[in-house]
Amino acid sequence: MKKINLFIAIFMAVFFMVSCNDATDISQVGELDEGAAYQTLADLSSGVNGAYAFYGVDSGGNGSGDELYFNAILTDNVKAGVASNGQGATQYQYVVDITAGSPSFSVWTNRYSTINQINRVLRASTGINFESEAEEAEGNHLLGQLYALRALAHLDLFEYYTVDYQDPQSLAVIIMDRVPSIDEQLERNTVEETVSFIMNDLITAKDLLDENNADSNNNIYVNDDFVDFLRIKLELITDNYDSTTIDLADDLMAKYPLASTVDYRLLFLDAGDEEVIFKLARGTGDSEVGELFYFNLVDVDDAFIEVSNDLYNELAEVPGDIRFDINVDASSVFNGENDADNILLIGKYPGSAAGPQINDIKVARSSEVLLMKAELEARSNMLGQAAASIQEIRTARVGSVQPLPNYGNLNEALTDILKERRKELCFEGHRLLDIKRIGGELNIGVTRSTVDCTSFEAPCVIPANDYRYTLAIPQEEFFGNGNITQNPSYPN
Repeated sequence: MKKINLFIAIFMAVFFMVSCNDATDISQVGELDEGAAYQTLADLSSGVNGAYAFYGVDSGGNGSGDELYFNAILTDNVKAGVASNGQGATQYQYVVDITAGSPSFSVWTNRYSTINQINRVLRASTGINFESEAEEAEGNHLLGQLYALRALAHLDLFEYYTVDYQDPQSLAVIIMDRVPSIDEQLERNTVEETVSFIMNDLITAKDLLDENNADSNNNIYVNDDFVDFLRIKLELITDNYDSTTIDLADDLMAKYPLASTVDYRLLFLDAGDEEVIFKLARGTGDSEVGELFYFNLVDVDDAFIEVSNDLYNELAEVPGDIRFDINVDASSVFNGENDADNILLIGKYPGSAAGPQINDIKVARSSEVLLMKAELEARSNMLGQAAASIQEIRTARVGSVQPLPNYGNLNEALTDILKERRKELCFEGHRLLDIKRIGGELNIGVTRSTVDCTSFEAPCVIPANDYRYTLAIPQEEFFGNGNITQNPSYPN
């Protein structure tokens, strides 16, 4: 029997899948006839909602999951929880696993599933006849969202599966700009090709999106500002930036100022939207992000994953820093610094009006824009400006003016920026990539305190530039794709 490679199999399965993670009622793609399924503007809107629903960075639970989970378990931000039955131990120990259910499988599967939904809607949209100029403008705005989401999914894949972001001819990921046939066996595209493809999708999205559309002011939908956010990130990690990249960051900061300490607390209760550029809406019946760390509730008897002592110590360094209150739940039990009996509960996802473990997922916030700007400034030999950017975020999080850092060289600036990114973005799906990229440059790898690593009987140090910071192409891809190349040091 002919074997079908993983991403093709995913596409076939998704075509027959009915999925709804959005609070709105989604008319899913027709199972057999796309032409019949997509005839009107309303049909196109439903297909776009389906694309949002597929994108699942918060998927998983009870010891497995997508990037919110494994950016915690693979790094130095967590330890075994008081209710642990071994959930996450394999990943925490850095045992190589490229089979179904592994981090490698989760991202590859989800992003290509999302891309497939997008490509099917784009293909079917060519048969829609809009009845007026207003409908055509609305349709173009919807198509712009699809191109932006396709760029986002490819950028995720690029970050996780590419060894060297700045080597144009090295391997990146498979570009998928169409609905493939079941017998295609594709090699990974190069970095140069992948970056060009992502940038072209961003340009196309920018041309199609309408800043005057009502949805442009609703941050559960992508808009021009999110496209600019993705461009800043892409240009930073590929070392392809200039002064206009910093200008883009300044423009976003002007539109999305940092939240006050009061509004920052409301933000993570889903009771406010200050500084949010784009988020994944989660309501009653949707995925419960709290299940990534707890069985049922944020409770001292229920956590199988907890805040690491090392992260706790960093968050507690500055009295009054609101990020301590947000990330460490108030019901935690602290016996003493680095005490093995500390119960340090993750508080970033406390639940919302939709349910005790349900929270919106903030994909893009202006705080990350400011951190990227600080890095761009540092790398542009603007050390004073980089220091001012870091001072700005620290001042916002404490609520009073904080000292201006003094950076003597680029490495000092990057080390401080890496630390600040850890505090600001912990449990939001960044730490592994930050250690891979910035830590690799600084010779900083995963370094866990003894009390944390022994909670899982795991290595305390994973050296900088360890090959496992780049995910493997999952095993299932090789079952039917003889043309794809595995990342170095991994088995096929």
